Amino acid sequence: MIFSEFSKRISTALIAIILLAIVVSFAGLVHNIDQKNINELNSDFTINSSYYIDKTNNTDLNNILSNTDFIASKLNNIPYALAQQSYWIKLFLHYPIDKTSITTSAQKSFIQGSGNKQLILMAEHSMLDTFIVYQLNALTAPEKIYQKRAKSKELSQNIYPYARLQLNQFGHSEYLIKVKNSGPPNIPLLLFTPQDFEQRVLLSQLIYGAFIGILLIMAIYNLVLFFADKDKVYLLYIGYLLSAFALLSSLTGYGYFLFSDQVMQLLNKYIIFTHFLLIIFLLLFTLYFLRYDRLKHWAYKYSLIFTIVISSLGLYSLSLDELTQAKLFFSLQPLFYIVVLFLILNRLKRDFLWARFYFLSWLPLLAGAIIQPLVLLNQLEYSFLTGNAFLFAIMIEVTFMAFALAERIRRNEQEKLTMVAYHQSNHLPRQTNLDHKISQLIAEGKQNFTVIVIKPEQFHRIELYINEQICIQFFQKVYLKLSSLFRFNDAVLNITEQFEKLCYLENSSLAIVIDNSLNEQDIALFINSIQQAVRDVFYIKDLKLPLSAYVGLAKFSAHDSSSTSMINNASIAANKAELTQNKWTYFTQKDNQSSPSSIQLAIDLQQAITTQGFELFHQPQIDLKTNKVCGSECLIRWHHPTLGHVSPDIFIPVAEDFGLIPSLTLWVVETALSQQAALTQNTGLNHMVSINISGKDLIQANFIDDITKIINRSDIKAEKIIFELTESVSFAQNNIAIETIESLIKLGITISLDDFGTGYASMSQINQLPFQELKIDREFVENVCSNNKRKVIAEAAVKMAKGLGLEVVAEGINSSLDEETLRCFGCDIGQGYYYAKPMSYERYLSWLNHLSNGQIPASLEGEYIPAPLKDAN
Repeated sequence: MIFSEFSKRISTALIAIILLAIVVSFAGLVHNIDQKNINELNSDFTINSSYYIDKTNNTDLNNILSNTDFIASKLNNIPYALAQQSYWIKLFLHYPIDKTSITTSAQKSFIQGSGNKQLILMAEHSMLDTFIVYQLNALTAPEKIYQKRAKSKELSQNIYPYARLQLNQFGHSEYLIKVKNSGPPNIPLLLFTPQDFEQRVLLSQLIYGAFIGILLIMAIYNLVLFFADKDKVYLLYIGYLLSAFALLSSLTGYGYFLFSDQVMQLLNKYIIFTHFLLIIFLLLFTLYFLRYDRLKHWAYKYSLIFTIVISSLGLYSLSLDELTQAKLFFSLQPLFYIVVLFLILNRLKRDFLWARFYFLSWLPLLAGAIIQPLVLLNQLEYSFLTGNAFLFAIMIEVTFMAFALAERIRRNEQEKLTMVAYHQSNHLPRQTNLDHKISQLIAEGKQNFTVIVIKPEQFHRIELYINEQICIQFFQKVYLKLSSLFRFNDAVLNITEQFEKLCYLENSSLAIVIDNSLNEQDIALFINSIQQAVRDVFYIKDLKLPLSAYVGLAKFSAHDSSSTSMINNASIAANKAELTQNKWTYFTQKDNQSSPSSIQLAIDLQQAITTQGFELFHQPQIDLKTNKVCGSECLIRWHHPTLGHVSPDIFIPVAEDFGLIPSLTLWVVETALSQQAALTQNTGLNHMVSINISGKDLIQANFIDDITKIINRSDIKAEKIIFELTESVSFAQNNIAIETIESLIKLGITISLDDFGTGYASMSQINQLPFQELKIDREFVENVCSNNKRKVIAEAAVKMAKGLGLEVVAEGINSSLDEETLRCFGCDIGQGYYYAKPMSYERYLSWLNHLSNGQIPASLEGEYIPAPLKDAN
């Protein structure tokens, strides 16, 4: 690890040194280019010049020669302006002719040879309309030695127009120059020896070639990124690169190397519009690169409006003359930089690491964007560096942008991993981290470890009364508290690269994994410390609650050797811990058999409904006045193909949670009525059938229609049907449920309130609800005489129900004493093991056939009379 880190540092240092050497060499190259320009400081030449501004653009040569209004000025200090006018410049060169006084390489270059001494006069401006050079001689008429033509055979003349100046043997030469431009006003005039001029041209071409190469590489790179990621930010950057390329090709004239004269004329004509395109693409790229569209920041909307305004002005500028276009653009440029700098600095303030390279890329870009216009507008002295400042700035900016894009890609990947590894709401590690750690332990052959699920006590009830933000804050506090508790405990294993040890599960709980071989602490003390830590932070809206946590543990087992099953097992154990005194327990295989995976169980349930994989059991109900069987309660049973018998207490909640209860209920109703019809035909008994109905059935849109259709198909009278509704769900506050109950009663169905005494309904609610029958829960009926409180409650419930005009059913009668006691209370119907356990339809049919006229032994006089319809009001 140490060697790897050392190698990384050495490699980084070497790369930095190489890059620094390249930068230094490049700076030296640029400096040497400027040194090749002949001036009075680096040669023995004396250079004098003067100028005259021809605002009419039509003054002829003779008038100019006789004009005395020329103003003395240094050659490159002539006040060029953004206007339609011509400039006449007189150039006087004085130079020594004595070879012994030659001291400079420039003089040596032109003095050598056959006596034909030349200098090159170059106009550093590819967009000149007029560039004419005359050689003046006192004895003869002015001789035109050069005139720029629209289509020059020599390609370099289009890029950097130049004239060859013949130097006479007298030590002084005079020239008259006429220039007029259609682009930027500044027209640098430079003097070179022929050899230095060739080197200058070659170096310029090399730099421009490097510029094209960098832009081409970046354009292809961004195009590949776009096809890979489909992010429009890469297309915007390509648009910016192409705009910069078109602009600089026109400004520098280097485009003549690549394009035809016609194309270059178009680029020159629309150069200001290209400026507009450049800033439009740059502004849009800035917005999307810095993700203002995702931040939903107010600046995003207003920046888009500003972009639309600039685009409209750019299109409008096409109808203007070139001078007005330039003035319009340069007046908008400062505002553009203000907007972009605000966007960058605002993002930089929020996240330096995210925006740092993009910020650095703007430093040279801003410098170049400020320097070059000042040079072009003749506000700053020309040099090769300042004259090409924007080109250099783009090259440096693109280099930094490569780092910025790489950083952006890295952050994108990091965010994707973060989305997978962390919850976006509470920013806590996801279960996937724990899955990966457990899978890693299993792959390494380690088996002595335990998964622990920590479930805050009663939180699923408390969260109904608090908002989501408080829930998030609570789990973040618990997470921090437990993290500090486990920080120095090596037995609790890290599950992320950031050395985090806990993850958040979707069922509002936390989980860890411990290496049992490293755990030196007693497990009871370890879990007690967890519960105490949770208790310390159990504040809900500043309310300190005396609650801790349920803790479930699942050891590695060959039967459940996957990460998912171990976490599920620990969660099952945490749920089971709610019923224990110390609030923690281990998972056992018995728990797995009684609590299978809910999702898999739902899948099996759905298949069982389709294939009729359930069975109905019947438990008889006895009229306590006649001892006759007056009905039966239908109870659903499921024998799972692999799990065996699955209790309704397990699969009914699953059916409700996964929306399967409506289909299951309709199957029960149709099967019960079908069996009821067959029973009546086989036994001659025409008794009642009781069917359990879920509260969720009552709010189904087509429930009444479906029940009506089933009744009509079965040929069973609705008056012979009882629907038992559990009291564990309060219907009094649900208007739809009440309307459904009333509709069922209108059909003739008897509605029974099941499990009375164990739910939430109050006496007043029972009086308001349209029930016709009340069923006392077995808790108050079994061994009713063995407990005086139970007996008082049972008697009060029966008398209350009879007082309200309800039929009363007592379930859980297990002895003759229970039967006799309930009969004395005035109970109408009995049900329990004393008469018969729930049995299959075939066994129930056989059981009935063994009765005498449907009557059990020790009968009394009387008969079962259904309760009258109760007024819901």
